[in-house]
Amino acid sequence: MNIKESEVNNYCGLILVDKPAGMTSHKIVSLVRKSLNIDKVGHLGTLDPFATGLLPVLIGGATRLSDEIMDGKKQYLFTIKFGKETDTLDATGRVVDEKDVPRNYTELIKDKLNSFHGEIEQIPPVYSALKMNGKPLYEYMRASGSIPNPIETKKRKIFIQNIEIVDSNNSEETISLRVLCGKGTYVRSLARDLAKAINTVGYCSQLRREFVEPWHVENAISVPADIDKEELKNEIKANLIPVTEILNSIPIIELDECYSKQISSGNIVLLERNNSFISEHLFQRNNFFSAFVKVKNFEVMFYSEIKFLIEFNLIKIMPKKKMY
Repeated sequence: MNIKESEVNNYCGLILVDKPAGMTSHKIVSLVRKSLNIDKVGHLGTLDPFATGLLPVLIGGATRLSDEIMDGKKQYLFTIKFGKETDTLDATGRVVDEKDVPRNYTELIKDKLNSFHGEIEQIPPVYSALKMNGKPLYEYMRASGSIPNPIETKKRKIFIQNIEIVDSNNSEETISLRVLCGKGTYVRSLARDLAKAINTVGYCSQLRREFVEPWHVENAISVPADIDKEELKNEIKANLIPVTEILNSIPIIELDECYSKQISSGNIVLLERNNSFISEHLFQRNNFFSAFVKVKNFEVMFYSEIKFLIEFNLIKIMPKKKMY
């Protein structure tokens, strides 16, 4: 039996999880679902099982806001192990190439970092959730060890805002770097390409996501695989970010009870321009914007589009995504 609706509304928002190594992102979602006994849970930006760090998890109606949230920057701390390349581009894969490592690899990498700033082209890993013919690449690889078309056909442009060396270990032939990058960047591919840039090979041996704009892993909760359901539920209660704070630049509009039937049904509402619900300053930039629309004394809220119909001197409220 699911928790009552009024309690479900309390779980509409986002929780920041510090994912441990060896656990899948899907497992985190499963643990949250079971602890709250609700179905609507989803994560933002898959983390590889070997990786650790920040995994934002959306709960309840907030799951509908993934497209609006995921355009921000991400920051990773990662380590490259030189001398070998694996098919997965991490330590879990099969070695597919070996090459000598230059003694001065740290200086060589430092010299190459400028060429990895800004907009660059990147070929994603063959073991990734990226789809080809509607099917994730990793499914092809696990089933047959190959993909239908060359991976080069999936080449994409990514953006690297900053990349810097954090540490190096000559005895282990490793180097650790921190990268601040845009959406769609594969750090495993970045590790491979940096190694190739200095005429060797390498793979990503460690990976930690530190930041998903605007959230930092320092504010995340720990979720071990054996966590008690009640313990996790209490952690979520204490740390849940409400849906209106996830997109805190989006205004909140509260209507009178007389609009409850229209809003609850997701129907369009037309208001006169001089109404008391929408401040004039919201139209100062343009005649179209997004807002959270609530009804006073009712547990209903929609992420909505608001448009000023100049020719009729009316404001059109178009509910799009129900939060609760």
